Amino acid sequence: MVACLLGLGSNLGDREVTLSAALAEIDALPNVRLARRSEWHRSRPLGGPPDQAEFINAAAVVETSIPPLTLLAELQDIESRHGRTRSRRWAPRTLDIDVLLYGNEVSETQMLTLPHPRMSFRRFVLQPAAEVAPRMLHPVIGWPVERLLLHLDAASDQAAILSPSESLRRDVAARLEERFGAETVERPQFTTADQLWPPAVTIWLAMNPASRGFLPAAVERAGLPYAAAAFPKLTILLDAKTQAQGTAKSHWSTIVRQPGRGPTLRRQIAEQSAVHEEVCAAIESVWPDLGPASANRLE
Repeated sequence: MVACLLGLGSNLGDREVTLSAALAEIDALPNVRLARRSEWHRSRPLGGPPDQAEFINAAAVVETSIPPLTLLAELQDIESRHGRTRSRRWAPRTLDIDVLLYGNEVSETQMLTLPHPRMSFRRFVLQPAAEVAPRMLHPVIGWPVERLLLHLDAASDQAAILSPSESLRRDVAARLEERFGAETVERPQFTTADQLWPPAVTIWLAMNPASRGFLPAAVERAGLPYAAAAFPKLTILLDAKTQAQGTAKSHWSTIVRQPGRGPTLRRQIAEQSAVHEEVCAAIESVWPDLGPASANRLE
């Protein structure tokens, strides 16, 4: 049997009833046993149409002997029975069930990527997940779930954008400066900074410029420095055609495979608007109270 971490959410209909029913149906699947489930957590929606209702989120650990794609198909059947439709990305939904971790499986297919590509920086995923699987390891980043969540509280309010394309790095940085009031800053000086975030391919942004120079509250309360407190809260890896950018493909592959950066979004090249939408949603997930720069200026 393999331990599998699931994330669940709903923002349509009787959300708690739907989630409770879904968990019971998961437990009833052949060769699947519900081991633990979290409390309900509320979160505001990210991306998608405006004025959506807030989500109720939960996490569960199941033990299963069926392969990942078979499990995914069973979970999607449960979603469908509860009225889930897939119209557009980030649309409201009656039920969403994601396979976050399947043991230490690392794979990428058209249907399923493991680990879930956005779980490492989403508070609404990590908070319930840390209740039920605090020590379950993210096999790509190399950190357990509880440390990923702690990092979102204890690390510096910075984001690091890595890409072999300078124009892409600058374009995304400009978008974050415009939308969130971020500021480009000099790269920090700590032991592993240049190893994990090579200067030739990295732009550093202060996402909350007013907080620069202050230790995060979680670090102050702990009384001891958190080992990775100087790390950015979020690393954004943006792939590009490396041969055209003067960066060897093998070198870029080595960079992106390095573990230990903490919460990370990796985005394949797509049209500009899709990249901006994905990155902005990730920023809002890490800094839910940051808000647009225009709103910040009015406060």
